[in-house]
Amino acid sequence: MAVNPTTENSAKEQRARKVTAYDLVIGVLAIFSLVILIPIYFGNLSSEDKLILTYLEDALCVVFLLDFFRSLHLAPDKWGYFLKGGGWLDLLGSIPISAFAIFRIARLFRVVRLLRKMTGGELRRMFTGRLAQNTLLFTLVIALILVFTISWLVLIAEQGAPNANIKTYHDAVWWAFVTITTVGYGDYYPVTGWGQSFAVILMFFGIGIIGVLSSYLSTTFISLQRRRQEKRAGGNTQDQDNDADEDEGSAEDDHTSNLEAELADIKGELAALRRLFEEHYQTQ
Repeated sequence: MAVNPTTENSAKEQRARKVTAYDLVIGVLAIFSLVILIPIYFGNLSSEDKLILTYLEDALCVVFLLDFFRSLHLAPDKWGYFLKGGGWLDLLGSIPISAFAIFRIARLFRVVRLLRKMTGGELRRMFTGRLAQNTLLFTLVIALILVFTISWLVLIAEQGAPNANIKTYHDAVWWAFVTITTVGYGDYYPVTGWGQSFAVILMFFGIGIIGVLSSYLSTTFISLQRRRQEKRAGGNTQDQDNDADEDEGSAEDDHTSNLEAELADIKGELAALRRLFEEHYQTQ
């Protein structure tokens, strides 16, 4: 039965409009990219500290640009996505210029609008459909946000404290990365109560990251092994089927040969009877 082109296009559009966990992560990163602009332009940071946040902002712009090309590739109607679907807003929001950062809100609004149309079951399936990948993705994004956010909070808590060794945002970011990865060099450490409380959060989250990463790698290896076993089992089944077909073919050939031999014998006997009848009638 022929497929209606209109129905097929509608199905493609519905798949293109479907919200995934990846879209939620992009929306969270869009909010985070707007938040980090506040200390860059309004915070009392040194030029070196502002440079760190600027590098982070540029890295997020690269992520948004890759997301734009991904959305353009997946869109069934390229120009429709670019002109009417907000593609031009995504492209402008990917430019590493502060004046264009406001266009990143379009990503968030689009995700929120689609989320409002989803039912509870669809939301549950969105998160549990690819549980290992979604968990790892959200964990890494939350870890990134925690590193730069808690670094800022620890710097505020440590400023002016006696014997404090975290005095710049650069030091705070370095300390946060060392802490969340459970390396613990000990070259920088908080001395205030608030700073140590934030450190505990990073420590617990760092342990969680190791657990999530280990689970994801285990799941990936198990899935690959299962696929190889299924492929190998499928190949063995196919070989067995081929062997069975060959055996059946050989049996059929033998049966055909026996029938031909029997027919040849019958023809010989009929020829001998014919000769006997002819000799009998000639003698009479």
